[in-house]
Amino acid sequence: MQDNFITLIKKHRNDNELSQNDLVDILTLNDDFLSKLDVVTLSRWENEKTSPSLEKKVRIMRKLKLLVPYIYSINDFNIKTKIEKSMNIRFGIELNRYKEINSLNNSKKISFDFSNKKHNLGKNITDFLEKQDIGYLSLIDKWPINVGTWYLDNQVQAFFIHLYTNNEIFTYGHCDSWSQLYKKNIDGEINSILLLEQISSTRDFYRLCSLCLFDTLIKNDSLKYVFSYVRTDYFLKLALSLGFEAVATITEPDSVLNEHMDLKFLCVIKIDAIKLLTNKDFLFFCLKCYYDLEKNNPLLLNKIYETSIHAQTLKNTKKAPALGTEQGL
Repeated sequence: MQDNFITLIKKHRNDNELSQNDLVDILTLNDDFLSKLDVVTLSRWENEKTSPSLEKKVRIMRKLKLLVPYIYSINDFNIKTKIEKSMNIRFGIELNRYKEINSLNNSKKISFDFSNKKHNLGKNITDFLEKQDIGYLSLIDKWPINVGTWYLDNQVQAFFIHLYTNNEIFTYGHCDSWSQLYKKNIDGEINSILLLEQISSTRDFYRLCSLCLFDTLIKNDSLKYVFSYVRTDYFLKLALSLGFEAVATITEPDSVLNEHMDLKFLCVIKIDAIKLLTNKDFLFFCLKCYYDLEKNNPLLLNKIYETSIHAQTLKNTKKAPALGTEQGL
């Protein structure tokens, strides 16, 4: 793996007229993870004698507001990620034989709708959620959301719902219903993203939805945690292998259960955002999706970044972030 970590560090010091001592003071201030960093170590990095871990690089770049250019400087990696392998299970191995289903070559027919309006989910999505009898819908009334919907010839092919909340709203352990999972009196600042839904018809749409999450995480420094949930043993094991931990279980009504759910209870999972971004299976999967689209279908990739709202981040607010920032693509 190659990146521009040292180039960005040196440029940041030069642009801001910082000595190595100055930069070390900035990086170690109120940061237990970087507290042992010293000038000797920084000098060895800059002289390419040694190299910090990927997690340390990401934490430093995030602190210096350089995470976006750093992430997209990563290249020369060759790994078959666990997420890529899991797509055979997610979509069925047989689908790979049908290019007309599994590949999207004509981006002109594809559109992307992005909204943070709670009551503008679209009839198809609203009808789908209401039939699920899912207990999280009340959260949408309290915390901000982002909804992304992908269309092919005006038919919904994929959508995601990201909710922005505080990590202390969750009750850990077993809950007999969704309503027990949430502490109703918590009203803290946003520091977490909860993946309420992500449904995709094909691998391509799954990759596009994943890039939307990836973009949000690298451009919003205040998002410290990622929450999601799973209902199948296979995807629980995949999540745990990526670094997630199971923090709660929920008994769901019979109306939600179907033949694809093989866990006794729905499982709520959690991971530190930086831990997820530095997991090579997640990072390399997202970067490969990005580079493949940039090379083969840039018009389709740009649909993520040409939404009407840009340059919005989370800082002491209850407002959901938009895709893209001033550092954006």
